[in-house]
Formats: sequence, C-alpha cells, structure tokens
Amino acid sequence: MNIFILAGEPSGDEYGAKLMEQLKKNNPKITFNGIGGSLMSEQGLNSMAPFQKMSVMGFAEVIKSLFFFINLEKKILTFFKKNKPDKIILIDYPGFNLRLSKKIKSQTNVPIIYYISPQIWAWKENRIKTIKKYVDEMIVIFEFEKNWYKSKKINVNYGGHPFLDIWQPNQNLDSLLLNHRIDLDQPILTLFPGSRQQEIDKHLHLFVKAALKIKKTIPNLQILLGLHSDVQLKQSVNQHITIINDEPLKALEVATAAIVSSGTATLQAAIMNTPAVVVYKMNKISWWLTKKLVQVNFASMANIIAEKLVFPELLQNDATENNISNHIIKIINEPEHRKKLMAEIKIIQEKVGEPGASKRAAQYIESV
Repeated sequence: MNIFILAGEPSGDEYGAKLMEQLKKNNPKITFNGIGGSLMSEQGLNSMAPFQKMSVMGFAEVIKSLFFFINLEKKILTFFKKNKPDKIILIDYPGFNLRLSKKIKSQTNVPIIYYISPQIWAWKENRIKTIKKYVDEMIVIFEFEKNWYKSKKINVNYGGHPFLDIWQPNQNLDSLLLNHRIDLDQPILTLFPGSRQQEIDKHLHLFVKAALKIKKTIPNLQILLGLHSDVQLKQSVNQHITIINDEPLKALEVATAAIVSSGTATLQAAIMNTPAVVVYKMNKISWWLTKKLVQVNFASMANIIAEKLVFPELLQNDATENNISNHIIKIINEPEHRKKLMAEIKIIQEKVGEPGASKRAAQYIESV
C-alpha cells in the first residue's frame, strides 16, 4: 500500500508519526510519501518540502509565504499524476489541506481521510461545505467534535486524542533530571513559547523576561525552556535558563507551573497535571481579524474542553511581563489556589478519554 500523508505543523508531525508507526505494524510493506517533520521522516516518510516553511500561522504571515504554498500545491498535484497513491491522509492544517483536497478530487478519486479535524466549530464554519464535498472520512480526536459533525451529516469516526499514545508518564525522567541537573524538590517553571518559528520569535523574549522576574520572588526557581527539535533559536538565552530540545515534553511534565503559548501544548499540560498560564501574541492585523472571526469563548483547547477558564489566558495586549509573573507566582506560592486548579485539571483529563487513538485511527483508515 502506498499512502500520501501530509502534516504541516509540529503537533501534526508527532501525531502523524504515531499513526504511521501503527499502520506499519499492520502492514510492513506500506510506503509513505508526502510532507512531515523529523518524526514522520523517522517512520519512513519521503518528504517533499522543508517542514520549517510549512509552519506558518496568521493572515499576514501566510500572505508572505503565498508563492511557496502555490508552488508546493503544484508539486503535489504533479506527483499525483505520476504516482497514484492508494489513500490520502491529511492531518489538521486546514488552510492548505482543505484547498488541496478540492484540487485532488478534480483529478483523482483516491479516498481522502482527514485526521484531526480543523477547528471549524470555532471559526470558518463554512469550511464544512468543502469537507462534505471532498473529504471521504473524518477522524476526530474529541468526542464533542463527533457529535458536531454528525449533526452536519458528515462521515465521522471518533478515535480519541493521540497524545495519550505518545506521553508515557515518568518514562526517561531520570536521564532528563540527571543530564540537566534538575531537582524535583525545588520549584520548576517551564517555558513553552510555541512550536512554530514565528511563535518563538514573538514570545521567547517576553517569556524569558517574565521568568526572570518570577525568579526574583522565588530565588530557588529552576527555569526550563522546551523547544521542538525542528525549531532553531536565533538568540542566546539567559544563563539561568536550561534549554530542553531532546525531549521538550518531559520539561513540561516535570514543571511545577508553565508558561505556554496557546495551542496543543495547553492540553498537553493539562494531561500532564501541569498548571499553566496561556499566552499568545500576533501581529495587529491578524489579531483584529481573529477577534472578528472566532466563535468560541476561549483561546486554549484545555479551557474549551473544560468549558470554563481553568488556565488564565493572557492574549495580545494582556500578555505582559507583570501579568504573567503574577499568575505564575500565585500558582507556585499559594497552596489553596493550586489545589483548586489541580481539581479542575482532573475534570479536563476525564473528558479527553483513553489511550489507543492511533491504533483506532489506523483501523479506520484501513477500512476506508
């Protein structure tokens, strides 16, 4: 079996790699072409584009990369003319993937499986028309999404969240603690500025300033910086900050508290029992458009699932050094506040479901 698989973001690379691993277990002769990062490449993906160029977010930012995406689309469609895959798996990344699905169906009837739904229930609900017309099967990772799609009469399967297959509690923690001289008996603050290069550029300086301000109040604070392996630092960081780029999620797991950019990491923090403050900044045009279009009350998936503000959200102008540090100090220094927060996190975990999402998704894909 020859599968074309496309992920455009680091979280998609993680979940795509886990899915590929499961598909290979079921069919060792399977081959993969498409686009993905280092983790999908390790699973045998023949990638057609530099992954770092894919991870772009925001209206103005996408426009700057427009020619890259137009040329990439042409390259993929040319590939399909010469190499017809048996199945096509598109992972999240809706701006590109939904447009591509329309073009694919104009030249081939190969089944398109969409893994990890775009958040059209939050904004751009009109994309449902494209999904209904060009996507053969939708695999979602949250139960509320299954109910939403069924109400729209879309073929949908609920697989569960693949992060539960990736995260193994306490696995390899000893080597992390030893290699980076981390003391679990002292408070730990982990910085997760984002998985895209533009997020790092936007958030890192602010996160570092806030962390150093917190350290003035909590002198024994250990500060870790979790970075995805595909992200490059363009600047040096303070000597008090330890960079973790081999297993960044472990840095989130051991944290007493975390400063996290809005995205997948907010839910990962909740699953790991790590209280977090959610921060996000973007350029002014993108922020204005986002406020006009978004239909949900919260920015972070953890809060969306909880249906309430569990993790504080400091967005755009509210994302200041003082606001961030005040919230983190409260989480670390006030036991009653922390206890209440941990109880709320447990409710989020219960709503996420059970491990085995990648196996279930692979079974769905094989049956299409």
